[in-house]
Amino acid sequence: MKKVGVIYGGVSCEHDVSVITGLQIMENMDRSKYDIIPIYIHDDGEWYADKNLFNAKIYPEFNSYKDGLMKGYIAPNRPGIVMGQKSLFSKESYTKLDCVIVALHGMNGEDGSVQGLLELANIPYTSSGIVGSSVGMDKIMMKKVFEANSFPVLPYTYFIREDWEKNPDAVLSTIENKLPYPLFVKPANLGSSIGITKAKDRESLTNAITIATAFDERIVVEKAIEDVKEVNCAAIGRGNQVRVSTTEEPMSWQEFLTFEDKYMNGGKGGKLAGSKSSENGMASMSRKVPALLDTQKEGYIKFLTAEVFKALNVKGVVRVDFLIDNMEDKIYINEINTIPGSMACYLWKYDGYEFYRIIDEMIDIAEKEHAEKNRNTYTYHSAIMENFGGAKTPEE
Repeated sequence: MKKVGVIYGGVSCEHDVSVITGLQIMENMDRSKYDIIPIYIHDDGEWYADKNLFNAKIYPEFNSYKDGLMKGYIAPNRPGIVMGQKSLFSKESYTKLDCVIVALHGMNGEDGSVQGLLELANIPYTSSGIVGSSVGMDKIMMKKVFEANSFPVLPYTYFIREDWEKNPDAVLSTIENKLPYPLFVKPANLGSSIGITKAKDRESLTNAITIATAFDERIVVEKAIEDVKEVNCAAIGRGNQVRVSTTEEPMSWQEFLTFEDKYMNGGKGGKLAGSKSSENGMASMSRKVPALLDTQKEGYIKFLTAEVFKALNVKGVVRVDFLIDNMEDKIYINEINTIPGSMACYLWKYDGYEFYRIIDEMIDIAEKEHAEKNRNTYTYHSAIMENFGGAKTPEE
């Protein structure tokens, strides 16, 4: 039986969304194949590794002492999880991991940070690698890569927080000279609609920038489409072996979709989605699956999804989000999500792939990627040290 860690939570504005994804993954994993080890990162940065973390009820009012949870961590020089002490006189324990499923969203997880740790520890992991993750997280770098590959992106500009704080009028004038209203203002490195605001004039643009700069140093501003259809498509694979899902049309951006709309189904009244019966979260949003598209548009979106997958050298499950300008009849790539909520399980299910099968495939891809990486030569012993006399001591 393979020992598989599922890492979720994180020090991120998307912490709660990540908890939902992590719990859904663990609930749908085949227990006859996998010994599952939950690895939860609290929003204060503490790591925990404990079987009690399967219980969704502990997260809304998290108390590690009350629930008797063990702390845990992944060291950069060992391919496994170190679990902490349960009592003052007990010792730490170590468990080698066959794979880690990364279910982190946002900064400090989806951006390549944890992937770097797993690379150092030499543990197979399910998400995209360091480069694909970091590019997929940074909206500015993402757009530059898309442009370099001649992928269609909306007109945009960007600036840094320091410029805004020094001369806000100059930043506003630059934006207005480059782009027409309405506009979307977005932090470069956040997802799930956090910190994103629609601006229709200079006053609302100023307010939108104030909000965005609270979340990130780098801000992207892009043209907003007035009559828009949003379409998403997922992909799974590695290298040039890519399979795309059916398409979906979620709630329209005509009235901008907020974080609460997406995940909490009304905000504070929503319950934590940790069970198959939960009706909250992304999978229960008002959506059309498949999207209402003509054959040509659907084929083009699926083609672009696979091309984006290959261009960014991502792996595992990703989701590419598109915007269709209905007035101009043009398709634009909005962004790629290298770790989509619930691993886009609702899209795969429409195509006949149950969630547990997608999880199996993700683990298989991670193991193949890991084996391929380990074929590479990383060390080279030269004669350079033999001719190096070393640094002299102060006494010399």
